[in-house]
Amino acid sequence: MDKEFCLLDEPWIKVLDEQNVTREVSLIDIFTNAHRYKRLAGETVTQDAAILRLLLAVAITVFYRYRADGCEDCVLEYDDPEEEILNRWSEYWDSGAFNANVFQEYLETYRERFYLFHPETPFWQVADLEDGTNYSVINLFGNIKESNNAASRHHFHTIDGSYIDNISYAEAARWIVYNNAYSVNVKTKVDGENKPTGVGRLGQLGLIIVEENTLYKIMMMNLCALNINGEVWNNPKPIWEKEPRTRPGVEIVAPDNLPQLYTIQSRRLLLYRDNEKILGYRSIGGDYYSTVDDLTEPMTLLRRDGKKKISFKPKKHAKEIVAWREFPSLLVENELKPGIICWLENLMHNSVIDNKQIVTFRMIGLEYGDGMSYTNGELIDESLSMSNEFLNQVGRVWITYITDQVNKCEDVVQKALYKFAKNLSLYLYKGDTSGTKRIKELLAVEYYFKIDKAFREWLISIEPSSSKRDIKEREWQIISSQTAEAIVRNYIASLSPQFTMAGAKAFVVFKKELYKIYPNNLGEGGE
Repeated sequence: MDKEFCLLDEPWIKVLDEQNVTREVSLIDIFTNAHRYKRLAGETVTQDAAILRLLLAVAITVFYRYRADGCEDCVLEYDDPEEEILNRWSEYWDSGAFNANVFQEYLETYRERFYLFHPETPFWQVADLEDGTNYSVINLFGNIKESNNAASRHHFHTIDGSYIDNISYAEAARWIVYNNAYSVNVKTKVDGENKPTGVGRLGQLGLIIVEENTLYKIMMMNLCALNINGEVWNNPKPIWEKEPRTRPGVEIVAPDNLPQLYTIQSRRLLLYRDNEKILGYRSIGGDYYSTVDDLTEPMTLLRRDGKKKISFKPKKHAKEIVAWREFPSLLVENELKPGIICWLENLMHNSVIDNKQIVTFRMIGLEYGDGMSYTNGELIDESLSMSNEFLNQVGRVWITYITDQVNKCEDVVQKALYKFAKNLSLYLYKGDTSGTKRIKELLAVEYYFKIDKAFREWLISIEPSSSKRDIKEREWQIISSQTAEAIVRNYIASLSPQFTMAGAKAFVVFKKELYKIYPNNLGEGGE
């Protein structure tokens, strides 16, 4: 196989430029002009997330080894590397752009590893791969189940409805990165035994990314150059600096640095081509490791695992839970916060970034079907904005209060709306409560839908250093209680006239329960 299509030079990464035009650029170009591009703009947000991790692997490696002015200077050789990290980050941030010469010099060192086609080391592939299963090109997009899935048409079909049977080299390069990150669960035969290697790395996460107004700033804010304990990582080891691994189904030691983590090869893969088009590929399970108590990953929510709740695992986003309901998982004290939050707190604590600006967290996830063997096409893409003062000492006092309000919203659903649904069902069906779940879920969906925008606006209006807690709490409690009451009243109004009395009786129970949640915003006894 001849060497062809080097990703350092060939345009393949999709970005949105200053004129809001989507264009394809090379890997060297993206580090030369990241400050001129607004964001990644690939086929899906999940593809963008996977490519961002690739870019971060490059950025972190260079950041650890070079100063902003291009001088070679490894942070690991400092007596106080943590302090140097923060000083260096500030230098990079103030420069407003990456040092193009340094990044080009670094990438050129590993040019041979960035050819999409190469006789020995094709990009993120295994040359002459013999093991595995042959797939058509559409499977690069993920094993998306087509039934009841409108998204599948975007992935699988041309405009006239026919199946896609080939893609360009540039598109294939993007989807290779995506496939490695979000591929479905596979079983790989190793030494005569089928071993499950799991879904791709990002498919296991509730991904959190800090948003900014340029691609350069996005990479800098998500650099996470210190770990969850505020310490430096071990020496960066991205996949292109290591000998390629070819054996399928390899259980590895958990990475101890982000470039290695961000470039884990969860699949062994080889593209098939003809007439400068990709027709399909061969694939089998690659590297995997246990995620229990692995705290290397910074870009995810965490949850307690097991009956004793003493271990942590990545927590996936649930499509039915909007981003603001994850506020406690992001910031609540006495829990293990995501590494990205700890990184921002470090920047704030050391006055590296302005402590009076809005920070936006983007939460990205992908839903899988039974046995994680296919994706159902459900993408989770939510954003949550707030003052970055929540990340310093001033804001921490507020976190408990806001978490309490989030929990009270849950109480409105699980207690007040539930009591209404249960009692209405009793009255409607003469002692039968089988309709409780249906009625409650219907009301809950409407409640969360109607308070979603209001909560986001309320949260972003809070300035921890100057806002009055009692005033802001009352603002929200009035919105929440009035919204819930209006939804219940409208539901009662939709009932047939013969059921009006049943609705009125259930409403009294609902108001009493709502009063327990918000006693300061309702009359005594819930009247």
